[in-house]
Amino acid sequence: MKTARPLFDGMPESLQDALQNDDDIGRRMVWDLTAIGVYVNRIADLLGRRIGVTGSQWLLIMAVDGLGEGEGVSVRDVAALLNVDGSFVSAQSKILEEQGILRRSQSTEDKRLVLLAVTELAKQRLRVLDSAKSAIETHVCGELEDQSLQELSDSLITMRRRLGRAMLLVAAGE
Repeated sequence: MKTARPLFDGMPESLQDALQNDDDIGRRMVWDLTAIGVYVNRIADLLGRRIGVTGSQWLLIMAVDGLGEGEGVSVRDVAALLNVDGSFVSAQSKILEEQGILRRSQSTEDKRLVLLAVTELAKQRLRVLDSAKSAIETHVCGELEDQSLQELSDSLITMRRRLGRAMLLVAAGE
C-alpha cells in the first residue's frame, strides 16, 4: 500500500500519481492556483456569513479595510486589488453602505473619485472575527520565515501579472 506524500496530503492516490508523474510543472501550478482560489473564496464565504455579507462583499470589505487610510480608498484602487470591474465595486459598496458597513464619499481633492471607508459598525463586527483571521493567517503561513514569505509574495505578484497578460491573449483569440 502506498503512503501519501506530504505534498499531496488529502488527495486520492490516483490524483497523486497523475500529478507526480506529470512532467508539465506549469499544468500542476495552474491546478494549484485554481485550488488556492477556491479555498480563498470558500473562506471568504464562511467569514462573510458570520457578519451577514457574501464572500465577495467580505473580500471587498477586507480590501477597503486594508487599503483605507485618511479619507478612504478609491473604488478604482479596490477594483484593481481585487481584479474586478469598478462597476462591481460601486454596486456592492452601495449595498454595503445601506447596511451601514461602508461609507461612500467624494474625494476632497478630486470630486470625480468615490472613496470608500469601513464604518465603526463594521469595525465592531470585524473585531469578533479577529481571532479567526489571525488563526487562518498563522496556519496558512505555517513555518515560513519573513524572507520566504516575501519571496513567495514577489513570485505571486509576477504570476498575477503574467496571468493578466495571458487572459488578454486568450481574449484576443491567441
